[in-house]
Amino acid sequence: MSQANFQELLKQAAEREEARQASEIADAQLEVVTATFDRATAYSNLIILGGYAGYFGLWQLTKDHLTKQQALWSALLFLASLAAFVIFEVTKMVVIQKGVMSQAAVLRSPEARKNPQALLKKLEALGQVQVRSSNRFMRFWVVTMVLTVPTALAGVGVLGWAFVAGLAK
Repeated sequence: MSQANFQELLKQAAEREEARQASEIADAQLEVVTATFDRATAYSNLIILGGYAGYFGLWQLTKDHLTKQQALWSALLFLASLAAFVIFEVTKMVVIQKGVMSQAAVLRSPEARKNPQALLKKLEALGQVQVRSSNRFMRFWVVTMVLTVPTALAGVGVLGWAFVAGLAK
């Protein structure tokens, strides 16, 4: 083997190693981003559910002081918020279930059960599909928060205004 061929082989091996390391770093960062998103979603769901509970508590305190118009506006705004939240949660449930079913199908595949390389290849392809799906879902989450939070706050604002107006009487 000539020196030039040996140098070329070393260069190719170094490039493959760099690509492997870059891929591992990207995978690790993707896991961090996904875990952060999952925690952020769980935290925001907890806050939103607490807000909904607070809304119903405030409703109980103010319902006798609400005009029909205030009650209807508050209910409409809150309905919009709740609908956006429920649609998001149902969509999340469907996306998660689809991912689990896709993974189960890969794991049950006869080819994958016989050949570890085929299994890894199928799991990698599935992982790429799930990453794209997860990216779209993160954008959907942002849109949902933009719809859910302001409408809920506006609905609570109507109740708060009624509460303050009731105190002023």
